[in-house]
Amino acid sequence: MSKQAPTPQNGTHCQGKHRFTFGIYRLAGKLYARAYLGFRSKQIHTEVQGPHLILCNSQTLQDALLVRLAFDYPVYCVQTRAQRRNPIAFVADLLTAPIWQKPSMNVWSASAVQSIKQVIGEGGSVCLFPCGDPAYGHTPGAVSKQTVSLIRTLGVPVVLYTLHGGAGALPRWSDGRRKGPFIGRHERTLTPEDYAEMSDAELHALISRTLCVNDKPLGLTYKSNHRAERLERVLYVCPRCREHSVLYSSGNHISCRGCGMTANYTETGDFVFLNCETPISTVDAWMDYQVSWLQNHLDGFDAEIYTDNGITILSVDKKPADEPLFGTLIMTREKLLLRFEDGERGTRTVGFALDSVATLRPCGKAKLALSNAHGTWEIAGSGGFCAYKYAQLFSALRGQFKK
Repeated sequence: MSKQAPTPQNGTHCQGKHRFTFGIYRLAGKLYARAYLGFRSKQIHTEVQGPHLILCNSQTLQDALLVRLAFDYPVYCVQTRAQRRNPIAFVADLLTAPIWQKPSMNVWSASAVQSIKQVIGEGGSVCLFPCGDPAYGHTPGAVSKQTVSLIRTLGVPVVLYTLHGGAGALPRWSDGRRKGPFIGRHERTLTPEDYAEMSDAELHALISRTLCVNDKPLGLTYKSNHRAERLERVLYVCPRCREHSVLYSSGNHISCRGCGMTANYTETGDFVFLNCETPISTVDAWMDYQVSWLQNHLDGFDAEIYTDNGITILSVDKKPADEPLFGTLIMTREKLLLRFEDGERGTRTVGFALDSVATLRPCGKAKLALSNAHGTWEIAGSGGFCAYKYAQLFSALRGQFKK
């Protein structure tokens, strides 16, 4: 097969200068990925001539960074744009020209699909993450059904690339890294002739088998003195006293402020409870327990179900953006509210009726993305803010339990 790299033409999205800017990005990114993240991947030379689609599993919030480093030519990744980005992320975006997707979308938007077609038409190569956002535990998300129809529409070769060890090295809920195996691997390349002979179900099954990576059964170890810190971003119900919003983490332990329950989070990603008898042994199992807890308690909640202080809400759509509102986030059965101080006007409350909300889902580490008919908003907390519990409650109230 040809080893000639894709040569994007100057167009609306692809630019000849990108070969230079991506080169700068890879030079700096490899130092960061190897020295700090401990990531290893053989650099991949294209096996096909011309544009193609790269499909990668989702394991960390830095997947796009790692995929770009693995290929020796420009790869345009489909990403969600955070309203507030740190300077490093801002520079990286300038160098790599991502295809932007609204953070509230569970599938690729019409504008993102149009941009994908445009890049392919200009001779570029695009990377998608069809499993959705990285999981909080080790169990990966399902491959979007939209993937197969997009592949057939584009009619280009498909490269399957997988990340392994990311859930242990860089858990979504954590601010730090752990030392342990973390690699990227080229699995296979499908030509249009290969998948033309497959049914939609067969192609979807092949992609799912390849990309839905769960490293937990391998028993890999990841070392850190802060293994459990920020677990409360996803774990919010104590299995001993069954109260919510009472968990906190420190070092390698997660504990309950109410009953004193304490569990050690081990190097293999398992829990060892010191003063509580429970079958829970992993983050995924604890998340399953929380789904059952929510089902059993949904009818008995008080008027204000969840509250968190130090929350900001900011519109994603407005350019320039309005000043963010800062206050206390409150969720009831009917509304998601923000109570804040407004100078001489005193305490005010603004919010969203839940029956008008299209999506409410976690994004990043401690943020929610909310969308309705009027736009999209980013709701951000700090520290151990658990955005996940709000999304879970919203799904429960809508009768749609999602892990």
